[in-house]
Amino acid sequence: MRQGQNPAKLDMPAYQPQRLAIATLVYIPFQEGYFAHSLEVFLYHLASVHQYTSEPFNYLVFDNGSCAEVKRELQSLHETGWIDWLVLSQHNLGKTGALNFILSGIPNQWVCYTDSDMLFRPGWLEESWKIEANFPNIGMIGAQVVFPDWEEDKGNTAFRKTTDARFHFDQVQPEDWILDEYCRGRGISGEREKVYRRMQLDRVTNTETGVQAFLGGNSHQQFLARRAVLQEILPLPASLQLSRKEDTYQDVELDRRGYLHLTTTRPYLYHMGNVVDEALRPELEKLRLPENVKPPTLKKTHTSQKLHPVERILFWLAGKPALRRRLVRLYQFLHRTLSEVS
Repeated sequence: MRQGQNPAKLDMPAYQPQRLAIATLVYIPFQEGYFAHSLEVFLYHLASVHQYTSEPFNYLVFDNGSCAEVKRELQSLHETGWIDWLVLSQHNLGKTGALNFILSGIPNQWVCYTDSDMLFRPGWLEESWKIEANFPNIGMIGAQVVFPDWEEDKGNTAFRKTTDARFHFDQVQPEDWILDEYCRGRGISGEREKVYRRMQLDRVTNTETGVQAFLGGNSHQQFLARRAVLQEILPLPASLQLSRKEDTYQDVELDRRGYLHLTTTRPYLYHMGNVVDEALRPELEKLRLPENVKPPTLKKTHTSQKLHPVERILFWLAGKPALRRRLVRLYQFLHRTLSEVS
């Protein structure tokens, strides 16, 4: 039976969310192999979001089936205020499946989605708001160039044909340091790097204000958008854990509705991947990490470590294209098996 009256019925005010939410996915099924340093990477991501976001925001983490140790770490961060909203899933819904969950219920007016291995830098939000204020009908705003998006021309179809005299279109080649960072963060070299260095990126300038943006160029790793706009294209297809085709569905649908997809002309994010390298040490040492966790120790990559003989053999095998494909299939099988039993 009920005794007394629920205090919540006495006209107590409900919490009013901030204008901006920043949401990320965490998937660390075990802390070995590929995922050995993923929690360290996430902690740097978390610290950079809090340190370099220039206005109040709510931070949401959707845990997409991580191991128990990682879940406990996330709960500790939630209890100490680093995470506002924490969703724990027993199952991996896939990236777009988790986005369906997040975007259908998040209460904030604006949503920034980001992968949990992205390092944020000062100015990311200010430069994003400049784009929002200077270009019409914004769909998504990115704060880092993603070069594969220029290999497939998708988005901004109607805007490219505009007769509005305020907007000037041209093509530019990105500066070398931008390409150097991009390729280093993603482990890109060889022919793929050469392709990116030859690219000409589509740029638009608002001639009245001088604000510039790249057309397209970012989608799945980070974007800023109005919640109402994103909800127009839900549900996203979600049959796979991670699929570039499913991941970029939003670009096609936003373009079909006439929304723009623009990116800052310099990167305000860095892709850390699954291992933080020594080149980032000066930047990471400026971050204020959560006090309730032990600051991660930066790990050097395998090229600067003394390798076990078995590792040497595996690296040699991985250098042979035919054998590498077999190793990748074996890795995928082991990853899937370990994920199911963890």
